[in-house]
Amino acid sequence: MLKKLLFTFLLISTQHSFSTEKPILVTESTISLNLDETEELFFSFAEGDIIEFDFEMVKGKHLKEIEVFELPNNKIFSDFKVQKISKKQIHIKNKGIYKFRFYSSSLTRRVGRVKIYRIPADESVKDFNTNWKWKTVRDTIYTPYTADSITGYKTIKYKEKIRELVKTENIEDLLFNKNQRVHSYYNENKSSTYLRVDLPNPIKNELKEEKVIAWAYWIGVGEEAQKAYKQNAESVGSLAKGIASIYGTPLAGLALGTITDLIIPKTGEDVLYTFITDHENALKFINNQTYMQFDTGKGIAAYGKNSNLTQGTFYIGLSNDNQLQGIDVDVKIVAIKEVKTFGIVEYDREKEEPILVTLNKTRMDVNETKIRIPVE
Repeated sequence: MLKKLLFTFLLISTQHSFSTEKPILVTESTISLNLDETEELFFSFAEGDIIEFDFEMVKGKHLKEIEVFELPNNKIFSDFKVQKISKKQIHIKNKGIYKFRFYSSSLTRRVGRVKIYRIPADESVKDFNTNWKWKTVRDTIYTPYTADSITGYKTIKYKEKIRELVKTENIEDLLFNKNQRVHSYYNENKSSTYLRVDLPNPIKNELKEEKVIAWAYWIGVGEEAQKAYKQNAESVGSLAKGIASIYGTPLAGLALGTITDLIIPKTGEDVLYTFITDHENALKFINNQTYMQFDTGKGIAAYGKNSNLTQGTFYIGLSNDNQLQGIDVDVKIVAIKEVKTFGIVEYDREKEEPILVTLNKTRMDVNETKIRIPVE
């Protein structure tokens, strides 16, 4: 009976001593939060401590959420729409870092005052340091992978086909050779007409490339012009010093630039000629309307070259201003085509290829992270 009374006395004495222990202030802070803002406070506590904290709103109706975590992620307290917390106690089972999280979702600024105390478990931890520090933790990870290793080289023989230029030549192409009647001004038919000229489109394939590089024209009226052209054809060799005669006609040499002058008649009827861009403007020409052209002239005979327009269609307009006499107009056009001929040639080739062996390897990666730990 005496032992029982003695145990009861000691128990009451111990509880009285503990309960009268004065709480130690850890922090007294003012929390100010705007919309969707969070503030976090971190402190160390010893095993057996009791956390006691107060919270009171200073500005605003309430705070959206208050939480307390034992790091890293053990939630030990939470409250919502908090206006006031008085002497809330949390018993600490493990020494470590504890996070106090305050969150506001209000449109207006919220201000609150928080006080955090610790009640030590006993005298031995009365002076426990509630501060914390960073600790770098290194985690080593070993990752298996494969890699190709070169152990030598081997010679590979193969055949390669290459497209090679065999020859380039210029070819004369007579595009247009026509004698066109143009009626007199007072004839019941129109005294203006037009001719259509189609330039060849380029050709391009594996073995051949062909395109027009220039063209030349001759426009002459009557027998006088025909005689002059024949005389040009006979004397083309001497005019071009033997070069243009390869191409057969004076216009070929004119298009290439090896001939610059041709003989034209000095007497005879003349014709107005014009080079027109398209069919719509050709119709405007014969109807005496304003039209688009890229070359024009008037004479018994005329010649010229063009290296700008090398494909597509154009029109030649002819007009006779003789009131009573119709005329016969000789129109010739010669194009010069550049023709490239290719051949497929096969060559014996050699190349060095590496001999590869796949090896299994391991890569070591060290990840560093920082964690909060108690100061002591």
